[in-house]
Amino acid sequence: MKKSLLEKLRILLLCLLVSMGLAACSNPRGTDGKTKVDQVIALKQETIQKDQVNISEISDENLKAELEASDSDTITIEPTSWSSSWKRGWFDGLIVWPIAQLINWFASFTDAGWGIILATLFIQLLIFAFTYKSQISQQRMQEIQPQMMRIQAKYEGKNDERSKMLMAQEMQKLYTDNDIHPFGSMLVMFIQLPVMMGMFYATMRAATTVYGSFMGMSLATTPLAGFKSLQWGIITVYLLMIVMSILQMELPKWLNKLDIKQGRVKAPKDDVKPGGMMANTMNMTMYMTTALIAFMYISWPIAMSFYWLVSSIIRAITSVASHFISLGARQKREEENRKKNTEGILKNRKK
Repeated sequence: MKKSLLEKLRILLLCLLVSMGLAACSNPRGTDGKTKVDQVIALKQETIQKDQVNISEISDENLKAELEASDSDTITIEPTSWSSSWKRGWFDGLIVWPIAQLINWFASFTDAGWGIILATLFIQLLIFAFTYKSQISQQRMQEIQPQMMRIQAKYEGKNDERSKMLMAQEMQKLYTDNDIHPFGSMLVMFIQLPVMMGMFYATMRAATTVYGSFMGMSLATTPLAGFKSLQWGIITVYLLMIVMSILQMELPKWLNKLDIKQGRVKAPKDDVKPGGMMANTMNMTMYMTTALIAFMYISWPIAMSFYWLVSSIIRAITSVASHFISLGARQKREEENRKKNTEGILKNRKK
């Protein structure tokens, strides 16, 4: 089955990229939750408070001894060169360093929060510009999930060759009718996943996010500390991150239901209800992913929650844009098909 093969390839690619990324990067944070001083990426010479970074778990023993012996409360961090990042690994030099420096550069004109916002916006728009066709295909895949589940429910428990063939034909027709190329959506994941991982590391390591703030909030503070001290700005960012993560994942289904309700697209003709097990599995996966992110991010710097919030908002906006581009193309195809059918009927009548 094409869909089954696609899912297996996606999982394999996901595991491969995650393994490569993790193998190419060391953990930039110490056990105290602070970024290790030798992992900080700076655009220019920076002087920061010693208690803003971790100096006890860095790999450079000479630097560690020097900093621990110093009586000064501040540390001077020199600009991080591209060549020095390459020495840490290809992922660090090719992806993490450029993103971290982009955050630093934007932040130099505003503050650390806007540095994250503008860097995330720039990167997401750049990715969208190069992969919008694949993203539209991926969007359509999400939008037709109810119809796919109806087909799967229709043939549930039927394991004979004829049923498998009919199911495959109906799935293929669904892809063709919606102009979907299943393997094309893998391009989005192939590009987005390394960038997402790079942004993850860059947000923790960019000098401006290590010592910076946004609207009075220190981006180095964790949501857990925010809950304990009732810092409502930090709590709000963390909760909005969770809400936007769920909204962004549910948005394609809501948009598709709205199109059907308003008559922009036709509702499926069959009356078969979506398979309960399949729908429950998809929903469980979505909520488990969100729960995992919420669990991990509660003890990480709020800069990470802020990045994920901004990224979810941008993905939601691009999702809406992709939806209406897809909708326009779908309506155009339906109009062309109606014209062809009308022309065919007229030709048959003349004969």
